[in-house]
Amino acid sequence: MMGPRAGRRPPTVAAISLGCPKNLVDTEVMLGLLREAGFSPVTDPRGADVLLVNTCCFIEAARTESAETLTEAAALRRNREVKALICAGCWPERDCPQLRAEFPEVDAFVGPGDVPDIVAAVRRALDGDGAKAPSAPASAYLYDEATPRLRATPPWTAYLKIAEGCSHQCRFCVIPRLRGRYRSRPLESVVTEARRLASEGVLEINLVAQDSTAYGRDLDGADTAALLAALAEVDGLRWLRLMYAHPTGVTERLIETMAGLPKVCHYLDVPFQHADSGVLRKMGRAGDGDTYLKQVERLRQAMPDIAIRTSFLVGHPGEDETAFGRLLGFLKAAQLDRVGAFRFSPEAGTPAAREPDAVPEEQAEERYHRLMAAQQPISLARNERWIGRELDALIEARGSAGGEWVGRSFRDAPEIDGSVLVRAGGRGLAPGEFARVLVTAAGPYDLIAHPAGGKPRSKTRRPSLR
Repeated sequence: MMGPRAGRRPPTVAAISLGCPKNLVDTEVMLGLLREAGFSPVTDPRGADVLLVNTCCFIEAARTESAETLTEAAALRRNREVKALICAGCWPERDCPQLRAEFPEVDAFVGPGDVPDIVAAVRRALDGDGAKAPSAPASAYLYDEATPRLRATPPWTAYLKIAEGCSHQCRFCVIPRLRGRYRSRPLESVVTEARRLASEGVLEINLVAQDSTAYGRDLDGADTAALLAALAEVDGLRWLRLMYAHPTGVTERLIETMAGLPKVCHYLDVPFQHADSGVLRKMGRAGDGDTYLKQVERLRQAMPDIAIRTSFLVGHPGEDETAFGRLLGFLKAAQLDRVGAFRFSPEAGTPAAREPDAVPEEQAEERYHRLMAAQQPISLARNERWIGRELDALIEARGSAGGEWVGRSFRDAPEIDGSVLVRAGGRGLAPGEFARVLVTAAGPYDLIAHPAGGKPRSKTRRPSLR
């Protein structure tokens, strides 16, 4: 089989990772395994021996992005600019026959369960004997602390996947079928990986799973609160951030733990999905707007400065104008810091796709824009509360303006939230360092700041954070 041999240039591999950070971790693991086997990772797909595209198919928009990327990759394969094209991830797990017909240039298809066998799959593809379909069950894969990873994030930040799969039964979602049941990593495995990341200079760890609050339910004596407490003991870490927290798992114990650990960011990504009880039941989810409002209040009582992010699904079957109005009412009452939304996509094989009371696409689109427009002034007001206050910004890059630097606060998860634009003038800042800054202005997404002490303090009254 083709692979690295003495006296020859090692085969090169480039990767394109689509979708969520959980998928990115899978890409990093595959690259780590390939590098350990002697392959040479490169950043430019053109001219690489192997091009790996890790796809997402959660909703139609994700499939469109994956299809566009595969179309470009297939052109490179046809033109012999790459020797082997690998299609990985959830899409081949779901629709492999369709993908084989649409993209005959793909040399091998690997699903989520095939991640540990990526080296063998790539070698077979280079030898002209690539897998025509995923071979391992989705539930076969769960990486551990000994698994190689080649991180694609900046050196000061990392994602750490604490579990794989999902055991919820949301009626609109295909993830349990594509990723298998929920499997938690042992607590010591997660902590050991965190220690290694910290030893490599990582300052911020973002904990990810399909539901991070379900961690440990399949283990004895572990839960998300215990995991946070253990990770908070890791030397060198500055920030721990919890992503993808299912609202039913945000318990008093978890809230108290978050509030009591200085390293845990006062930030929570909790996808409510809707606020109308009837729509939520059709989604296969518990809760309602009143329950969620009480949860928001409990979080803010424990952590007055907390940034709460959520996502909503608009246009789900059964969402009439009254139900959507309740969602808008919840949005106004909750005053959430960060809000994302997506339109319902009828996914084949899900119960929601068979519901008779579908919402027309144009109506779902209109509601999406109304929701986001309603959130815009709320996000602005939440940001304006920080004017005149100091906070720490993790500097990540130079800005487009001279003397400006781009950073993030504890309120900003990588890639999905806003930035802190630090106008430092001639002051020396550097990526990967923390800077104490004074917020002087705000927009709906970003804060404007100056180094603390470098500009007269605003005379604006210190705003309340409740």
